[in-house]
Amino acid sequence: MEKNRLCVADLHVHTNRSLCSPKTTTVADYIPYCEGEGIKTIGISNHIYKPRVLGVEYPENINHALSVREEIDAIKSETDVKILLGCEVETFHSQEVGVSIADARAFDYVLLAASHIFNWKHEYEGFDLSSPEAVKKILIENFVRACEIEYDVPVGICHPLYPIMCPFESDVVDSFSDEELEACFSLAAKRRRSIEIHACLCRTGTLLDDEGISPSYVHFLEVAKKCGCIFHFGADIHVPSHFSGSHEKLEIAARRVGITEDDLWELAK
Repeated sequence: MEKNRLCVADLHVHTNRSLCSPKTTTVADYIPYCEGEGIKTIGISNHIYKPRVLGVEYPENINHALSVREEIDAIKSETDVKILLGCEVETFHSQEVGVSIADARAFDYVLLAASHIFNWKHEYEGFDLSSPEAVKKILIENFVRACEIEYDVPVGICHPLYPIMCPFESDVVDSFSDEELEACFSLAAKRRRSIEIHACLCRTGTLLDDEGISPSYVHFLEVAKKCGCIFHFGADIHVPSHFSGSHEKLEIAARRVGITEDDLWELAK
């Protein structure tokens, strides 16, 4: 990737504090990849759920996520890479959000995850997930909720409106009208929610072009830009070796829709 680029910060990477990452993954493991690719800022955003979801206790809680601070403090003087501590907070449709306003202040920023519907199908038991229109309806409702949740720290929305793990991802993405997208992203712009330029842009769940990018999802970014949104880059990496080369397509997508440094979240510059 060229040196004069937009993507100089990745605010969505996971370590072993997320159960979906290898148990050996540490903050330090990412630093050589950042230094090699010119990434100046990295944001550790491990998962946080409310203490109990449907009666099940999850270890990915606020204290678990905050414990990464010790790792950051131990290595920050050894690298020029700026290391931020954020979190990826689940915003289940009908459940309490995992981080309170007060607790969120312990982090540099919060990413709200409003589209893990199919990761948590048991949580959406009783909801209609049988058609693109039905899934889209839930995605929009969750997105609006993520915009309206009150926090006094910087807030972004990760993989916005993207139906992760949906067996008919492409049909859902293509079912959004411009009017629906404009309503969502205008609200995000009003609430100063940063929109993530993320790895789902190049997932095989949607049709990809010759550069391996989804034109349908690029259109989401185009509408978000038109609505005055701010943006950040987040490759949603769980394994450090996947860091290498993962940001080039995100950069291409951003430039296609005319995103400039002026459009970036302050944390992402």
